[in-house]
Amino acid sequence: MLLYILLCLEVAARIALEVRERRLTQMRGGVFAVLRLIPLVNDIVPLPEYRNEVPESKFVKLHEEGHKALHHAVLRNLMKVAFWMVAVWFLAAMMVRWNASFIEAVLWLHMVAIPFRVLFHFYCWNQEYECDKYALEKTDKKVAKAAMRELAACEIPYTTFFALVYREHPTAMLRSQRLLQKVIK
Repeated sequence: MLLYILLCLEVAARIALEVRERRLTQMRGGVFAVLRLIPLVNDIVPLPEYRNEVPESKFVKLHEEGHKALHHAVLRNLMKVAFWMVAVWFLAAMMVRWNASFIEAVLWLHMVAIPFRVLFHFYCWNQEYECDKYALEKTDKKVAKAAMRELAACEIPYTTFFALVYREHPTAMLRSQRLLQKVIK
């Protein structure tokens, strides 16, 4: 019974989040917005991040070089493997110890994974900030500011909370604030 109450609360919270996002950004949600409301489906629905392709610039190249130099791909994959191991353990514990059906165990895993997904996104955001800092150290503020301006022009402008729930990359506005201590215009 608790599981179904939590699932209903999740759907209600996601509806509230989608409505809030639509009001604040004045953008249409489309099919993906509806799919993000459905439990389990919302785990795999992609969130479009960019309107246009981000132009390749010196700052972007150095940012990507930062990911390699700081071994972010390895660290993210290790984090994902750790989460998968915990997920398998959780499913086994639910089915063996609490005699839950496979479907119930998967739904419980979905509910338990929500805060861990947000923590993972926060971890990814910190890696992005590190790479922005790495690129800034190799270039100058003028190049970084131009790159952030280009990114903001290409990016779909999500709110901070919405981006934290659904995206592995912080918004251009947040990156600019963190990197340059000011919002780009």
